[in-house]
Amino acid sequence: MPSVLWILFDGGGDRPSGGKTPFYVAFKPTIDYLTSLGSCGVLDPISPGVRPGSDTAHLALFGYDPYKYYTGRGAFEALGADVQLKPGDVAFRTNLATVDDSGTVIDRRAGRYIAPEEARAVEKVLNKIGEEVGRKYGVEVVYKSTVEHRGVLVLRGAVSHRVSDTDPHKVGAKLLRSEPLDNSKEAALTAEVVNEITRRFSEAAKELEINKTRRLEGRLPINAILLRGGGYMPQIEPIKERYNIKAAAIAGVALIRGVARAVGMDVYTAPGLGGTKDDKFDEALKLAVELMARYDLVFLHVKGTDSTSHDGDFNGKVSVIERLDKSLAPYLDKLLSNYLVVTSDHATPVSVKEHTGEPVPIMLYGPDVVTDDVAKFSELTCWRGALGRIRGLDVMPILGSYLGLTEKFGE
Repeated sequence: MPSVLWILFDGGGDRPSGGKTPFYVAFKPTIDYLTSLGSCGVLDPISPGVRPGSDTAHLALFGYDPYKYYTGRGAFEALGADVQLKPGDVAFRTNLATVDDSGTVIDRRAGRYIAPEEARAVEKVLNKIGEEVGRKYGVEVVYKSTVEHRGVLVLRGAVSHRVSDTDPHKVGAKLLRSEPLDNSKEAALTAEVVNEITRRFSEAAKELEINKTRRLEGRLPINAILLRGGGYMPQIEPIKERYNIKAAAIAGVALIRGVARAVGMDVYTAPGLGGTKDDKFDEALKLAVELMARYDLVFLHVKGTDSTSHDGDFNGKVSVIERLDKSLAPYLDKLLSNYLVVTSDHATPVSVKEHTGEPVPIMLYGPDVVTDDVAKFSELTCWRGALGRIRGLDVMPILGSYLGLTEKFGE
């Protein structure tokens, strides 16, 4: 029985610059060859004009209406970081950042690159602070670093997700105080805990040895933690029960592992796949092809296209696409007898450096898929294809139909 390999370029969609986009420019002979044999279209991850986050977009792409199932990004980050959430736990997505003496954000990612030993040092300090603050307020605090500047903070006790972010979401703005968003004691307590952890970390960061070294090397210090997306674990029907599809996901990013795990996918990672713009894909694709023998659908997440977009790096984005395609080439014969989907979860134009709301290209190849006249995968070409314009919520039913796994609606 055939299976599906689904490659998703995070933030891969773009806007034309000089009449070209990274997908259009990239030399990707394997993807383009299969594009010429398949059907193309454009995809609104949620709906036209909605500017999605990666969390809500992936929920929709996996077949779950984010307006119904989304309960905050933090819970998915925690799941992806292998932090087991209990009922009532509140989890926040975090960034390690750099602020100046007035508390104004200089860099929301502290230069983005944070070495593993630096991340471990920060994790140790934050958990020590969390233990002390937790004792004071009667809550349990757990911090775990994930990839680069990213991490997750979990609060356990009489807490609430109904608090505001401390992340101002832009450079040049001041680090925010968390405020309760309702009149509950739990929200007030949670905001207090978040603010004290934030304040104490910035104080402790002044004496961190890693920051002394970073300054000597001309690198930005890690002297702030930004919290956002507080949430709790949603109740989600597993994908096998909802769509009759046995699915696996391969991802280096905690958020995507978390969303996949929340919907009941088996989650894997591979050497070289760390969720950065420098990822190598040989081992990830080798694993993906091996898993296709055991699963109806194997999902492979590529983070580097989003990271380079946020950095405004057009050539870097092209490089990520080309490296993925080169690693895909040895498996062309295998793919010809199965299904391949290539798309993105949202556009992150290099010129904007942020998520935007336009549709992204999508292609579907399969031995019995209608062939249209599109021969190159890109925003500039896929709109002419046979798939037309579809939503993220449409993808899983379409794949289930080709796999012969969906139930008939009506008699």
